[in-house]
Amino acid sequence: MNKTKFIFVVLALAAMNPPVVFADGCPDKEIAAETLKMKKAEDSEKAGKLKEAFNTASTVAWECLGNEAGKRREALIKRVGRTLGDQEEKQGRLKEAFGWYQASGLEADADRVMLKQANAKPDDTNAVGGAIDHFKRRNNEARVKELRGLASRNVDKWLAAEEKAFAARKESREELGKARDWVYYAGTGSAKVTERAEKRGDTLAADSARRSIENAIAYYEFAEKPQKAKGVRDKARKLGDEHASKGENKLAVQFYELAGDSAKAESLAKKSEAESEKAETKRQDKFKQDQKSLEKELGL
Repeated sequence: MNKTKFIFVVLALAAMNPPVVFADGCPDKEIAAETLKMKKAEDSEKAGKLKEAFNTASTVAWECLGNEAGKRREALIKRVGRTLGDQEEKQGRLKEAFGWYQASGLEADADRVMLKQANAKPDDTNAVGGAIDHFKRRNNEARVKELRGLASRNVDKWLAAEEKAFAARKESREELGKARDWVYYAGTGSAKVTERAEKRGDTLAADSARRSIENAIAYYEFAEKPQKAKGVRDKARKLGDEHASKGENKLAVQFYELAGDSAKAESLAKKSEAESEKAETKRQDKFKQDQKSLEKELGL
């Protein structure tokens, strides 16, 4: 047989018996193990053990079994994942449903449930914020814009709540904090929140009550207005001096603390404590003296 004829025969035989292509580096032992694992996943699905089937199939190294096995594995994961996700969704466990859909590669269902969860909890920053982050990763600008609009409405809602709270009790930092949380997801509204905090600081800074001074500083710090906060601390120091001159040491110490003047506060506190101890000693001495006088009168 000449060389050309021999090569032709070899090629013909190869064509009649094409080899099964496996990934490089998969020994027979590993192929057998992955084959058994795939069968176990399929048997678990048939037995209704869906989570077991999903978890087992997810660990199958399909590249060692060839393309056909890979398609079977992918189909099983999507089929079982859809069923498990649907079960969770019907029970209202949307977070869990999303997890199954996403893990199964069912992107459209994952998107749908993520949006459903955000709309079900429009006041929850985790739900809405999580949805915004999800759709940003998916490059779905339309959904991101829609959800940012929802977040923006929550900014306005908390600013309205802040207005009522401040009118009622001159304290509304919790509501402002909620508004600021939503600003992060809305991507807008930061200036409105900051201006509101500064406005509250201005109102309170005009008062000389300790609580008003304390809150004014807090509002200015919230609004990131360090110079205005410093101005109120200077006022607190002066008020401390005024109360100290009147002998109102306890109140003076509180103002010095608000001013950040720990040295003056500590010094006056020690002085006040020493005076209190001296007064107490004097009181006790007088009590003892009065007691002796009474005993003498009674002839005791």
